[in-house]
Amino acid sequence: MDSPVSVTVGVPVYNEEELIRPNTLQLIAYLRERYDRVEIIIGSNGSTDGTVSLGEALADEIPEVRFFHLPNPGVGLAFRRFIEMARYERLVSMDMDLAVDLSFIDAAVRRLDSCDIVVGSKFSGSQKRSRFRRLGSEVFVGLASRILGIEFADFSIGAKAYRTSVVRRYASLISHGSSYVLDLVYYVHRDGGRAVQIPVACEDYRHSKFNLGREAIHKFANLARLWWRRHARVT
Repeated sequence: MDSPVSVTVGVPVYNEEELIRPNTLQLIAYLRERYDRVEIIIGSNGSTDGTVSLGEALADEIPEVRFFHLPNPGVGLAFRRFIEMARYERLVSMDMDLAVDLSFIDAAVRRLDSCDIVVGSKFSGSQKRSRFRRLGSEVFVGLASRILGIEFADFSIGAKAYRTSVVRRYASLISHGSSYVLDLVYYVHRDGGRAVQIPVACEDYRHSKFNLGREAIHKFANLARLWWRRHARVT
């Protein structure tokens, strides 16, 4: 890869006191080996355990790490802050559990030279997750494809990458919840931007940090809103 290459990695966290330090150290070591300029922005949204103090300590200790805390849960609000804070044009979103293989970062960085969004898809790659979570995701993806006409197979928040200058145009449309990935893919696709999908390997048997019932209601309500905007031609 030609240098210099600069990368911002945004990591939302909610009550991750067990993982935030070891996984941040693993992630920064990986990035330093491969890129000329890097930063990791860790965004706590509503954490009530030791995540905040540990995140602040990491930011004091490691020059490339930046940390912020939002008092209420809202991963979409955390992502909006990533967009505001990012120093570099390549913005990669990863989960703190690093459930997706870190090679996604390299593949995404290469593709961001010629596209606006890179969707890492567990469904076109490989995944080790509970059958219940896989089924729920498959239903949502199938419905989104049918009613919005976008052929992507993963709208989870992790393993996605964006051109910062592009997604900043849509920052005001990002809601508090996790549907912002679908929103951004839909709006960028609608406006003639380019999104690509690449396979990723994922292993995640942890209990979800989200309330899955509330999350399902939020996602399907947001999907209905996008469908209405599409057919009403609302900008």
